[in-house]
Amino acid sequence: MTASVSGHSSAGAVGVPSVLPATGGGATLAAIRAEWTKVRTLRSMAAVLAGTFVASVGLAVLSGASVSRALRADNGMVRADFNPVDSGFNIVWYTQLGMVAFGVLLMSGEFGSGMIRVSLAAVPQRWRLYAAKAGVCTAVVLPLAAVTVVLSFLLDQAALGDYGAGAGDAGVVRGMALGTVYLTLIALLSFGVATAVRSTAVALGAMYVFLFAVSPISQAVPGLKEAARYLLDKAGIQALKVGADADPALGPWGGILIVVGWTVLALVVGWLSFRKREV
Repeated sequence: MTASVSGHSSAGAVGVPSVLPATGGGATLAAIRAEWTKVRTLRSMAAVLAGTFVASVGLAVLSGASVSRALRADNGMVRADFNPVDSGFNIVWYTQLGMVAFGVLLMSGEFGSGMIRVSLAAVPQRWRLYAAKAGVCTAVVLPLAAVTVVLSFLLDQAALGDYGAGAGDAGVVRGMALGTVYLTLIALLSFGVATAVRSTAVALGAMYVFLFAVSPISQAVPGLKEAARYLLDKAGIQALKVGADADPALGPWGGILIVVGWTVLALVVGWLSFRKREV
């Protein structure tokens, strides 16, 4: 039996199970199916994911073509230590904008609309609901991130033409894999932040300000430059680098492990907030 809830989301009505199994694996699977139904039927979610994919692929082609023209013209617009592999993965830093938005909306949308009360009525065990949402976030973002990273890289290299790298070049397969992992982790981290602050605007603002203001500024301050390499995005970029910007002390695996640590911290803080605070 389902209860149709309307008026809580700009996306329209969403079917929400009114009674789920109380315990056991059946309850967890039912909670996951319910969360998947929400994601699948909310137009805002589909728009964010589709827009992220299209924008990423389009920007990859434009970037490759632009760099290729600059290299042919030898106009000095491209760095002397240009590396096509690094160039192919630059799109990840734009793709993460959409993944952040998805991770935030997955939880903050329910707080803003009041839908969270319906979800908790159907799944009273908060840990089960939180885990189901995190699981669906991973299941949705991981394959989308993989397709986006691989296709964007290949199209960027095709647009670079003779200046491009091949799929068999050093660091390419590793970068594709770790780029996919990074985007999945950033979505989960954003989900944890959104759960803790319970506001779409605050969560998105905090994430974007950090990624595009706080982190770059901290790297430019002499006293903070060394510590900045352990920030979320600065460590994450090392998972993709093979050229002159690669940090040999941190390396790709050290970088992605730091991102894992930040993500776990955000998820724990989000869970502690969700467990203790009233909705």
